Amino acid sequence: MKYLVTGANGFVGSNLVKELLERDNEVRGLIRETSNTVNLEDLDVELLKGDIRDPEDMVKATQGVDGVFHTAALYSFWSSSYEDFYRTNVEGTLNVLNGAEESGVERAVVTSTASLLAHSEDGKSLPKSTDRLPSDYKLSKYMAEKEALGFGDDADIEVLIASPTVPIGPGDYGPTPTGRLILDFLNGKMKGYVDMKFNVVDVEDVARGHLLAMEKGKPGQRYVLGNRNTTLSDVLGLLARLTGLPEPRFEIPYPVALTVAWVDEFVEGFLMNRKPTVPISAIHSTRVDERIDPSPWTKELGLPETPTAKSLKKAVDWFLEHGYVRNPEAVKS
Repeated sequence: MKYLVTGANGFVGSNLVKELLERDNEVRGLIRETSNTVNLEDLDVELLKGDIRDPEDMVKATQGVDGVFHTAALYSFWSSSYEDFYRTNVEGTLNVLNGAEESGVERAVVTSTASLLAHSEDGKSLPKSTDRLPSDYKLSKYMAEKEALGFGDDADIEVLIASPTVPIGPGDYGPTPTGRLILDFLNGKMKGYVDMKFNVVDVEDVARGHLLAMEKGKPGQRYVLGNRNTTLSDVLGLLARLTGLPEPRFEIPYPVALTVAWVDEFVEGFLMNRKPTVPISAIHSTRVDERIDPSPWTKELGLPETPTAKSLKKAVDWFLEHGYVRNPEAVKS
């Protein structure tokens, strides 16, 4: 088979490209003109430069492929304008699907986020209202998922949703907000933390889950790709045992963290027009219990369940190998 992967250089996208190639598929990877391609070095992938916000680029990108994996997204706790999230995550998704339908592609897997389900009444579907969504990112992903599922109802293309929980592992070059927590720990910048509850999954298992959804999934369905329910304090304890580095000394009370975030977003975000060190939405998100039971979906797909310690070790090793850690000698290998 030949597949298109949007955001092919990204954390999930690059691991998906490797998964597809390892299983003897051809891959066309869509990247932006300015994309960092460290994750795609030495891979036998056809790279195409384009922008998901450009409908014509998406028609060209989807021609001659059997299926589309749409992993590209703006994943951040902050942007100077909601329009950035909307144009990339909502309009971009529709552009990809419109292009795929025009090109005669039969099946598309759209990457969403399982964190949306934490705001629903049953924990298995999208919330009925967006009132409690704590960030522009989540709002845009909510809208994108609804548009994608609705698109599949009225078009000649089968659309499925792949919803990872919190991926960890190799290739997080950005890094993502989760990767930033790991990196801050490795660099000794995390003196305290605001605890949170979530589900973690190995990013390579997420890649495998995307392909399983493409091959075995039912059209119009969501597949949650997750593994272990945990807390940030437990993850930090695992990292300490893996690396020999000390755990953060204290837990920061939520009101204190929120006050710091408000001040920081006003100074850095509003006055200086740059990404805040502590975005308000990041602190709001710590109050949401994102633990979930992914077993109904993982059993249906046959998704692997890599132990969390092994996933964290892969993430640490990747950061070390690629020069992200300021004092690598201090980290136990």
